[in-house]
Amino acid sequence: MSCPESLPEHVLTLLKTSKYLHLATCSKPECIPSVSLMNYTYISPDRVYTPKSSPASSSVATSNKKCHYIIMATQKNTEKYENIIQNPQVSVLIHDWVTAKKLSLRKSSMSNTPTPAESTQDSSEQPPSADHPSRLLNLLQELNQSELSQMSATLRGYAEHLDSFSDEFNYYEQELLKANPDARVYTRGENVSVVKVKLVNAKVSDNENNTKFYD
Repeated sequence: MSCPESLPEHVLTLLKTSKYLHLATCSKPECIPSVSLMNYTYISPDRVYTPKSSPASSSVATSNKKCHYIIMATQKNTEKYENIIQNPQVSVLIHDWVTAKKLSLRKSSMSNTPTPAESTQDSSEQPPSADHPSRLLNLLQELNQSELSQMSATLRGYAEHLDSFSDEFNYYEQELLKANPDARVYTRGENVSVVKVKLVNAKVSDNENNTKFYD
């Protein structure tokens, strides 16, 4: 399982700033797909867990220092956990919704605000002319254009369930909670699994149907 030599800066920015991603898993041998919205944290090569020193662990640590990881937590009695145990190949979809969210909030605040035409006309009068378009219409157009202009990244990787009694489990659990304090609800109890996904490649697409691959 080789790691990508590098990931583009815009993908790294997405990984570092987004709070959620969509995790795709697939059962085996039935090949039934499942998608889940997940809290996560991104682990760059310089933050990868380093086991206690030994010849074997030193070799593993050196190899891992070249890789990018995603850390998530889930209950063991879930479909995605069973899928990961049966089939560790997973995909994640990550998208920057920040701009769209800001525009959506603006849309919400403006939807109850009369347009200039509405404030000067009775409902019995003719609709506003083309010279006075609705601000809400403009806002919706802006929202659509902004959303389409955002970049989405699909990353493929291999998922690994971590032993809950291991130092590695504790390390990554703390890293996950640092990034997402509200994820604590998913790390409570004895039925919890921390999942580490080693990223192996990325596919980046834009609204012009341009796609780039990074291995």
